[in-house]
Amino acid sequence: MVTHRFENFVESCCKALACLVIVHSVEHLYQSWSPVSLQHNFADYLLTIIIWIICIFLPYSFHCKDINLYFMTLDRNLWVTVACGQRVLISNKLGEKLVGLLHEACSKELVILCHGFRATKDDSILVDLAAALGSVGVNAFRFDFAGNGESEGLFQYGNYRKEADDLRSVVSYFSEQKYDIIALVGHSKGGNAVLLYASMYHDVTVIVNISGRFALEQGMEGRLGKNFLQRIKKDGYIDVRNKKGKFEYRVTEESLRDRLSTDTLLSSRSISKDCRVLTVHGSEDETVPARDALMFAAHIPNHDLHIVVGANHRYTGHEQELTSLVLDFIKPRPRKSSSLRPKL
Repeated sequence: MVTHRFENFVESCCKALACLVIVHSVEHLYQSWSPVSLQHNFADYLLTIIIWIICIFLPYSFHCKDINLYFMTLDRNLWVTVACGQRVLISNKLGEKLVGLLHEACSKELVILCHGFRATKDDSILVDLAAALGSVGVNAFRFDFAGNGESEGLFQYGNYRKEADDLRSVVSYFSEQKYDIIALVGHSKGGNAVLLYASMYHDVTVIVNISGRFALEQGMEGRLGKNFLQRIKKDGYIDVRNKKGKFEYRVTEESLRDRLSTDTLLSSRSISKDCRVLTVHGSEDETVPARDALMFAAHIPNHDLHIVVGANHRYTGHEQELTSLVLDFIKPRPRKSSSLRPKL
């Protein structure tokens, strides 16, 4: 109810703003109109008409059902509407409903996008990638793992194998719908999910790992605190709280064992040589050190590595570079043949 009222309020504001813009621009055109001004200021008049069209149709976008509206920058100077994802529900093998958004691009090629730890399908990295894939005619599906976002299930700290199983359910669903799944892409923990999937199943031949962690025994103290192993053995769990002391999630001894028993070395070596893998990592990643990317490169048979200089874990300020790297790996651009003839 609150969301509906908020949407109505935003819609009303958009309509009011649209009316003001149209009235002001009509008044300006009326005062400045002449055949001479039309000749010299045609571009300005055309831009005004385009603004009118946007103002008229933008408020009505709030009536679209099952649509998440996002804005992204393709040029980082012009904001464009990305959006229109069809809501899809998929049951995992435990019967939990996984919620996702399918971005259709009038083809049967599909890329599945996986979010990271404590994130959702609405992560800006996934939204940007979905839009970019659509621009080259490729469908994209981004979804919430069980226990995250809108999906059913309880959040678990480890869950690496279960998330690979969730991904298997998603792949199976779209394969049954006759989609051609050309790649799996994951950010952070989602990178681990797509790599683990590739080591278990061999039906998707392009994998993109964005800032995944190789050394899973690392990076826990920052979240769980010092002496976390002793404390979790004593109490059976650790409650993680934010800086304000508010409860965020519980880490059980079982979920911690799940993480520590996930063998990234073995899974990396188990990926088929026929599977092309790209790892992208930021040189200034403050969450997962860039050396983890080097470990993936050392053990995955068919692997490309790209370190984005200056990028953090979220690729702040490097979003377009990240998107271009992923797209070029999934859909390589044909090389232009040289116009120079060889000398005989």
